[in-house]
Amino acid sequence: MRFRTHIIFSFLISLLIINSFNIQNKIIFIVILLIASALPDIDSYKSKVGKKIKPLSFLINIFLGHRGIFHSLFLLILILLFIMLINYEITAAFFIGYLSHLVLDSLTPEGVMFLYPFSKKRIQGFIRTGSLFENILFVLLLALCFCIIV
Repeated sequence: MRFRTHIIFSFLISLLIINSFNIQNKIIFIVILLIASALPDIDSYKSKVGKKIKPLSFLINIFLGHRGIFHSLFLLILILLFIMLINYEITAAFFIGYLSHLVLDSLTPEGVMFLYPFSKKRIQGFIRTGSLFENILFVLLLALCFCIIV
């Protein structure tokens, strides 16, 4: 999926859940959630995130590949264990954002190996990145965000 689809999907999720929790700073919660929703693509130097830190992203891609460890629950759990030491709200926002990325990418033919490195079984869908289906999904997500805000 494209960067914009990940961002709008995670923004929609934040709009749906933000009032369900007693969050002290809703803006920070949403920003962390949005950042986390883009972060797994650090393993692709061609991605929006990867282009921002191309040397690091290039090395990650060479040694770990795209949609490997950075697209797994294993790395997410390791990151969460560290973030939990900082703040519960940041941990929750990061978890939701990162997981939203994995869920969307699992809808593509390339899929996601959620249990990597323990299993290489991919969960796959049919929506090709940049396809008409993804564009329709993006417009629907955008419309839902608009309906919630208005």
